[in-house]
Amino acid sequence: AVVSTQSTGGHLLAGAIAGTVEHCGMFPVDTIKTHIQARNLTPGSGISSLFIPNRGFYQTAIHISSQWGWKSLFRGLSAVAAGAAPAHAIYFSTYEFFKIQFGANLPGHHPIRSAFAGIIATLASDAVLSPTDLVKQRMQLHLTPYKNVRDCIKQVYRTEGLRAFYSGYTATLLMNIPYHSVYFATYETLLKVIRLYNSNDNEHRYQLLNHLAAGGGAGAVAGAITNPFDVARTRLQTQGEMLKGQKYYTGFINALTKIYKEEGWRGFARGIKARMFFHSTSAAICWSVYEYVKGKIV
Repeated sequence: AVVSTQSTGGHLLAGAIAGTVEHCGMFPVDTIKTHIQARNLTPGSGISSLFIPNRGFYQTAIHISSQWGWKSLFRGLSAVAAGAAPAHAIYFSTYEFFKIQFGANLPGHHPIRSAFAGIIATLASDAVLSPTDLVKQRMQLHLTPYKNVRDCIKQVYRTEGLRAFYSGYTATLLMNIPYHSVYFATYETLLKVIRLYNSNDNEHRYQLLNHLAAGGGAGAVAGAITNPFDVARTRLQTQGEMLKGQKYYTGFINALTKIYKEEGWRGFARGIKARMFFHSTSAAICWSVYEYVKGKIV
């Protein structure tokens, strides 16, 4: 199948706008999630010096605001804004391209084809997003007094080297491949179900509520299923900050093993409510903005 240059350009632009709106709008929730997941749950574990009493979503938000001020919820936002636009431009344009190549756009229901298109999209976009994600998380934790994003990048590079920016890349891929498989398959399925029961719906006409519902449902389901991987990834990406350059987790599997051994299943559930809320809301925003912009320019 042939994809026109005009449609590819439209998908790139729509993806860039949607990704920027989504990440910037949901950044405070992501900050709270990072704080919940980065802390160790059990004071008797190998990194007991990091123990902080277990706090829920709202308690963590209040703690961050009272400790560093409400503006701290947005610390590291510029790193995300810089990475979100190109990463999501690649993400959505790649998805749309392979959705056509795999025949996921043909009449009928093709969740498996959509899932494979989503896998390729995340492989392409994560190469751009992973370094900015690390900088974002380091800024969010407030453990090192970085002046700004540029200072954070310089200090991380000087103390930990270039590899530090991809310290959680393998974990990110191992998390995002199943996440986006479930995400795209669920989104396309929910969208078809909604349209099936809405007799007034036109597939080619923009329907805000359809994309909000399908995107929100897909984000919540995929976010919950892959939360254990997100906890491991967060620990890998933030341990250099938490342990002042030392490494407690040597890799993704090692992180999963230690978290389970020291914290049990509760460790894997760290931040799951915040993650489900974040991904359901961000997906609802992202898809509704993306489909609206795409409908206007493609």
